[in-house]
Amino acid sequence: MSLLLRVVIYLPVLFLIALVVVGQHHSTAAATIRGAVQRTVRWAVWSACLVAVMLLLELLFIGF
Repeated sequence: MSLLLRVVIYLPVLFLIALVVVGQHHSTAAATIRGAVQRTVRWAVWSACLVAVMLLLELLFIGF
């Protein structure tokens, strides 16, 4: 499975999870959507950082 397809599936699922999490703290739809988008971006950046660290550790311990 290509990386692009994985990202295309991962980001909407991440947004839906963020929507549920943020929806528990806001009372209006606009605030919920705004918060869910911000949280999705934050989680996507954290995910990219974690994948980069895992690849670095793979190269460090396993090699090319």
